[in-house]
Amino acid sequence: METRKKFESRFEKASPKSSEEIKAACERIMSYDQQDYDIRSNGNHIWVEVGENKQQYWSPVLHLKIEKSEAENHTFIKGQFAESPVLWLVFLAAKFISVGIFIVSLVIAYYKYASGWNFNTELFLMFGMVSVWFALFLISENYKRKGAGQIKKLYDFVDAIAA
Repeated sequence: METRKKFESRFEKASPKSSEEIKAACERIMSYDQQDYDIRSNGNHIWVEVGENKQQYWSPVLHLKIEKSEAENHTFIKGQFAESPVLWLVFLAAKFISVGIFIVSLVIAYYKYASGWNFNTELFLMFGMVSVWFALFLISENYKRKGAGQIKKLYDFVDAIAA
């Protein structure tokens, strides 16, 4: 029985190549796999996204940082996977709005309780906001699962530029 491997958002890989050779490998891959990857770089940072034709709203973004090792003759590639910035912003806004509604409902429910009034509406809103939090969590886990194939391709990209 095969166990499911947990999604790792950060990794580090050693390469015998120099940082210039790694950047040249990125440019070479970009020239003949232009449809598969969207690559941007600035100094020792490289951002890799899935190409526009294959990109979905759950597609991951890979941030690579190239660091030269002083003691050894290696270059380290430090990578971090992240969500699409637009999707991340939507989830963040939804969480903040739901937290705001929860806190306001909690304060109003407390004052209604202290005054002896009925506060069932506020309890219903608070329960609804907790349900929204669980729904957002399940949706984000589903998007991670859907993006697993694209994460594998991005790992293969890192292996190609590091080898």
